[in-house]
Amino acid sequence: MGVDARDEAVVARLRLTMMQLSRLMRQESGNETTLTPSRFSALSTIDANNPLRMTDLAITERVSKSSITRIVGKLADAGLVQVLPDPTDGRSTLVGVTPKGKEVLATSSERTDAFLAQQLTTFSEAERLMLEVAAVLLERLTREPVTQLRRVVPDAQH
Repeated sequence: MGVDARDEAVVARLRLTMMQLSRLMRQESGNETTLTPSRFSALSTIDANNPLRMTDLAITERVSKSSITRIVGKLADAGLVQVLPDPTDGRSTLVGVTPKGKEVLATSSERTDAFLAQQLTTFSEAERLMLEVAAVLLERLTREPVTQLRRVVPDAQH
């Protein structure tokens, strides 16, 4: 299935809007640790799967093993994660979030959530429901391989 002009317009709007929203959220998070987006993403992924094998982290973050090693090194230098040998596999290492890392994530999340919650007060109930559906669809964009994405077509019959 090819991409038509309407799809191209949607893609462009999504790209620009997601970049703007991402920038606003980073600004509102007040992240004093100067974490780059890739480091913040890795820290969040590690926290959600604490602890996590480095190889699995690289796969989840969709980066090379050498890139994830550098990212985790910077996080460890900042005291946000701890790297340990995997007790079940001597060839692997595990990475876990430290209390300082959890604090950074919690503070950032609280500030960002407050910003988004404030923004939502300007939306009607119907618009909030649409945003809820949009969030589900955006989650699919980040989780499913491109080949698995299915086009969402409004069904006027139901």
